[in-house]
Amino acid sequence: MSVLRERNFRYLFAARAISFFGTNLAPIAVAFAVLGLGGSATQVGLAFAAWTLAQVSTLLIGGVVADRLPRRAVMIGSDAASLCIRATMGALLVTGNAEIWELIALQAVGGAAVAFYSPASTGIVPETVPPAQLQQANSFMSIARYAAFPLGAAVGGALVATIGPGWALLLDGATYATSALLLAMIYLPRRAAAAATNFIRELREGWNAFTEHTWVWLLTFWISLYFLITYAPFFVLGPYVAEHSMAGASAWAIIVTGEGIGALLGGLAGLRFRPHRPMLVIGAFFSVTSIQCVFLALKAPPAVIGCAALLAGFAFSYGTVVWETTLQSTIARDKLSRVSAYNWMGAMIFLPAGYAIAGPVAERIGVSTSLWIGAAWIVLSAAAVLCVPGVRNVRSTAPAPGPETGPLEAPSPAA
Repeated sequence: MSVLRERNFRYLFAARAISFFGTNLAPIAVAFAVLGLGGSATQVGLAFAAWTLAQVSTLLIGGVVADRLPRRAVMIGSDAASLCIRATMGALLVTGNAEIWELIALQAVGGAAVAFYSPASTGIVPETVPPAQLQQANSFMSIARYAAFPLGAAVGGALVATIGPGWALLLDGATYATSALLLAMIYLPRRAAAAATNFIRELREGWNAFTEHTWVWLLTFWISLYFLITYAPFFVLGPYVAEHSMAGASAWAIIVTGEGIGALLGGLAGLRFRPHRPMLVIGAFFSVTSIQCVFLALKAPPAVIGCAALLAGFAFSYGTVVWETTLQSTIARDKLSRVSAYNWMGAMIFLPAGYAIAGPVAERIGVSTSLWIGAAWIVLSAAAVLCVPGVRNVRSTAPAPGPETGPLEAPSPAA
């Protein structure tokens, strides 16, 4: 692929691939570390919630920093902090000195460290490839993410089962170190650091850029509700249905595997197919995710739900590629990380609540009813969102390189 001929992108892609591997290795290690110390399922949930809540609450700071400083340096700093956090967790566990509260606290610090990485990562991709190769670059990022999921989970499970969660977390720390070294090998034209003005003013500038385009803020809000109403109930109630109405964990594994395969296919599709009306495609594809909820509500055979999950995984992965490409092609470069931070925060803000309330809500109204509501909502809300001209009429753009800046410094159309 032509995008892999770009030296800087090759290192960025390799760094993200190894980082995604570690990211998918860590959750099982953290969960069994807490349980191994005598913790409860509630304390496992607190460890995961600490990570997510810290990440969400710190994203806006990360966005400002990534727009103010060189993004590569921000990402290396984030990786270095994550290395220290995972190494500390691993060392505490391996030496037998870990306490549950320490793991939860370190999880929170780890979530905050990652919050600086994500906005910088979104902003740096357009700096490593020509504009015409932007979607292809985002597709490779998606492939790295979803290929790492089964591999990281499998390795994490094997390490936890054989030598313990502490060693698994030390390996996760090593992936952060490797990522930092690969990022250090990227050489980009010097980007003038933004003057350190006023933090609130910079947040306001980012917010103005975020709300300038209807499709950006409206779809961010829509996706946040999707996570709350459709996504979280499926993944919380799915294992319950599999345990009580199917063959248990093996049935759920079939469904999750289908999701993963679909996500990989979505990333591959992004390498070749660039829609002319990207938001229309995203809305239509996300409607397809309703099918897996319907089949799960009907307690269809696992293979059937797995096929529906494949379609959902494809829709989510391909939609993410299209979204990232359109955002990077539209938002001014000096505001891109802040807009990305608002997008990340807005999309994720209801997800912890979705995980928390899916079970209690299903107990009151029924599992099938919850799933049917999720399916109906995504179809109806997608239709409503696509009726908005500022969403439906968004066109794909591929800005040509400017004569002065070259392919890596082409000005954004919104600049």
